[in-house]
Parts: sequence; structure tokens; C-alpha cells
Amino acid sequence: MTRKPTRAGSALIEFAGSLVLLSGVFAGVFQIGYTFYNYNALVSAVRAGARYASLEQANPASDAEAAQAVKNMVVYGDPAPVGNAKPVAPGLTPSHVEVTLAPKSASVTLRGFELETVFAKVKLDGRPAVTFPVTGGAEQ
Repeated sequence: MTRKPTRAGSALIEFAGSLVLLSGVFAGVFQIGYTFYNYNALVSAVRAGARYASLEQANPASDAEAAQAVKNMVVYGDPAPVGNAKPVAPGLTPSHVEVTLAPKSASVTLRGFELETVFAKVKLDGRPAVTFPVTGGAEQ
């Protein structure tokens, strides 16, 4: 009596092995995409804050008020946010924003911020950083 070779279970085992591998690849791609998405949002927010600081620096009410308005601009996208405003990135607070107002430039940097992603934390100390020359609205 001759037996036929049985291969009924091998396809299921190969599928399970490849599913584990593909799940890891998809999770990694998602992680990298989510991190770049949030980092791009942070770069745009820091750029907007530095631009706001360079335009408003000519007639600030006080340096502390101007710095706080710039921090709010970076974190919430508005220099005077409402009470329930959401930050641009999860976990971002005004204490993470460093503002340097010099006579001819305005710099904004994130300090001590960790971007929480799905599987890990990405430390962004000193990044992103943007400097704009002060125009002070002289042309207005």
C-alpha cells in the first residue's frame, strides 16, 4: 500500500510564520510614519512661534508676556488660547518651549520634550530649533 504525502498543515504554519514577520514590519512602518508626522507638526509649530516672535518683538508689553505668547503660539497655535485648547503634539506644554528674544533675532527651541509614540519615546532635546530675524512689523 502506497501513502500519499500529506501537506495539509504546512500552509497554515507558513502563513503563521509570515504573519508574525509582516505584523512586525507593518508596526515598524506605522511607528516611523507616526513619529515623522508628529515631528513635522512640531517643526511647523516652532517655525510659527519664531515667526510670531520676530513680527511682534518691536512693541512687546513686557518680555515675560511676549515670551509666554510665543510659547502659547508654539504649543496651541494661538498666542491667547482658550482654556480647553489642545496642544499640537501629545504631551507638549509651554514649559518645553525655550524662547530667546535678541535685539535682531528671535529663536524658539524645544527642550526636554519626549515625543510619545506607540511603541517608544523619542527624546527631542534642542530639536526642532528655528531662528528668524526681527522685522517688528516695520513695513506695516
